[in-house]
Amino acid sequence: MSKSQRTNGNNSSGGARQQATLLGLWKKKPEDANKSPATGRKRERDDNDKSTFHQSSDTATIVAALMTKKQQQPRWENISLQNAPMLILRRGIMRGTKKTSTIQKSLVALADWNENVTFHAFGRQCTMRRRICQYSLDGKFTYSYSGLKNVEAPAFPPNLYEIKCLVEDLMIEYILSSLETIEEDYFSLSREFIELIKKSHDHERRIEIFNYCLLNHYRSGEEYMSYHSDDEPSLCSYSPIASISFGVTRSFDIRQKKKMTKDSGSTNEKRSRIARIPLGDGDVLLMFPPMQRYYEHALPVEKRVVGQRINLTFRRLV
Repeated sequence: MSKSQRTNGNNSSGGARQQATLLGLWKKKPEDANKSPATGRKRERDDNDKSTFHQSSDTATIVAALMTKKQQQPRWENISLQNAPMLILRRGIMRGTKKTSTIQKSLVALADWNENVTFHAFGRQCTMRRRICQYSLDGKFTYSYSGLKNVEAPAFPPNLYEIKCLVEDLMIEYILSSLETIEEDYFSLSREFIELIKKSHDHERRIEIFNYCLLNHYRSGEEYMSYHSDDEPSLCSYSPIASISFGVTRSFDIRQKKKMTKDSGSTNEKRSRIARIPLGDGDVLLMFPPMQRYYEHALPVEKRVVGQRINLTFRRLV
């Protein structure tokens, strides 16, 4: 039985016990009939329904608030494929009353967006169909990707650094609390990464997990990213890549890489999509090694999608 199945089973039994407890609150002695079961305070009865509270009683409000809070708490899901450990946290970026739309607007307004990025592919010059910018810790890093060499990445702006720290905290808290049960259903973590997050958690000063972020701004469903792997040599070999989405939901497609042969190199075998993951507003996707070695991912054209999406990919460079 997978972890998700056990989790759902536990939730179901927990919900049943909670419901039974709530129902049991009403089974009181006759002398307690006019008292609130939660507070002991007297309650007023409705003429039409003698078992309902008036607004003077706060029991129903308390129960509803607790249930709502429990339902709103995001939970990590294991969505791993073979050789592709992945975790996803739906609506993970929701801090109090700060809406993701506000975060998205602040990211759109960043001053370093470039909408005329060109690169060479298959012997010709191409222009990327999206806006791009990049930032790094203290502006110390450059990064090469998509045919671009040593692209400078200025220092993280405060709003982006805050998101980075939140993602790191969410990831560290979950992994350290789940080490005994997390390694199942194709999921595994390297010893080096576990040591890094333990050190980050125990250290008095913050130890940065991610030191670089690539941002992509898709202004409509017609803007896309072709199949590729984030397997540049400058990436840390044991660190995950964290992908965070803001805006409209877009599809995240996955397919296997081309198989290599000793004699003729890559094969011409047709590769179909093996997974499609919808990534919505505030979702956090963690892709762990060795996923990039075995798979490619893409953001396909979706002409029916109306609205913008900003994607952040936090990485650890060496």
